[in-house]
Amino acid sequence: MKMRVVFLALGSLLVLSSPAGSSEELVKLTLSESIKQALEGNLDIRIAEIQLQKVESEIAQREASFKPKLSFEFAPAAWVGKPDSLDYAPQARLSASLLTERGTTYSLNLKQEKGENEGINTTLSFILTQKILPHPRVDSSYLALEKSFLDLEQKKLSLEEEKNRLKLKVTVNFYDILKGQRKIELNRLYLKETREDLLIIKDKVDNQLASELDLLNTQMQVANAEDAVFQSQDELSRSSREFKDLLGIDPEVKIKWVAESQYEPEPLDLNLEEAVKEALANRGEIKRKKLSIKQTELDLALVKSRISPSLNLSGGYSYTELEKVEYQVSLIFQIPLTDGGEGRAEVKTAGSRLEEAYLNLEKLERDIGAEVKNYFFDLQRRARKIELSRLSQNWYEKDLQIARRRFSGGSITENEVREKEIDFKQAEISLLEALLDYETSRSTFLKSLGRKL
Repeated sequence: MKMRVVFLALGSLLVLSSPAGSSEELVKLTLSESIKQALEGNLDIRIAEIQLQKVESEIAQREASFKPKLSFEFAPAAWVGKPDSLDYAPQARLSASLLTERGTTYSLNLKQEKGENEGINTTLSFILTQKILPHPRVDSSYLALEKSFLDLEQKKLSLEEEKNRLKLKVTVNFYDILKGQRKIELNRLYLKETREDLLIIKDKVDNQLASELDLLNTQMQVANAEDAVFQSQDELSRSSREFKDLLGIDPEVKIKWVAESQYEPEPLDLNLEEAVKEALANRGEIKRKKLSIKQTELDLALVKSRISPSLNLSGGYSYTELEKVEYQVSLIFQIPLTDGGEGRAEVKTAGSRLEEAYLNLEKLERDIGAEVKNYFFDLQRRARKIELSRLSQNWYEKDLQIARRRFSGGSITENEVREKEIDFKQAEISLLEALLDYETSRSTFLKSLGRKL
């Protein structure tokens, strides 16, 4: 996945529980490694790969219809005649056939058996049949092979889409964990501040400078801050469990995520018109729909061939010991007269399915165009949010610097400086979240264009 999110360090501490104790091992796990782990361990991907292998096996079976077939039959122990006078009569037979994609069928049969006077009778026949009408490729065997190839392409597209979907999900979950960690840091700062405020309020109550109600309010703030820390930790733990499940990692393994990152959003040099055009050309759903239309067209061609006249040319050669050589040529013309309207009904049904498929393709293209527009404008909003978050961070950073100088001069209290520090930390986290949201939106947008992540 091409990103300008540069991870300087990201590791996980794995602790395996055992009756005797536990062992610790520090393992680095980057985003790309997480994606690789998910692709290798995800069951949906493995099932899709097995389905792809299944279609490839079916194609091999279909292709076998257009490859030579050869069989040999030998009966060395054979007797014929009446029960009281059986004659030893061994036999041997060789058969070969070939069906080509051009509608030509070759058939060869060779038979030898024991004849009278201990002689060997040989029978040889060769027959060639050429399909003329309908078109030789409008044949059930050939069309089944063509549909298998189309099905294989669909399965490949589905597998690629499933991988892209999984990559995007891993990316989103990965960034959610990073944001969860920063949220815990911020909540801990709030908790630290409220606890220090509580100490100050207690001192004021002792000196009768604050009321018991002020003390209760501050204690409530501490309790709320503690609850916020616990909730954020619980959310991070839940996100980590879901992420481990997504990566196919044992849920009993404890993972401590450690991340130090620098982020630089990568802009896309692409306007809306180009984006929609690229999506319509590359989206897997559109490609699969077009393949489905081709399959429907093949079904329609096959149904039409069943009610159309057929013309075949057949020629042959045969040889026997008794009749010697014999040639045969025939032109076979077949016209279906009536089937009660069943064939025409099948043609109409297949035609309706084809028309429906074209309309569904048109609707899909419209929906994808609207989807790309939404993601395009969302990405622009995310980019503007980064700019605003950077300005906010710079402002709070300068405000904190001023507060520290004023504190050094004795004009403000330490508590006021802590408030500025928390504001600056919040601005830092807001910028990080804006950057991560941009990367998530960017990945979603690229996926909507049909690009590989």
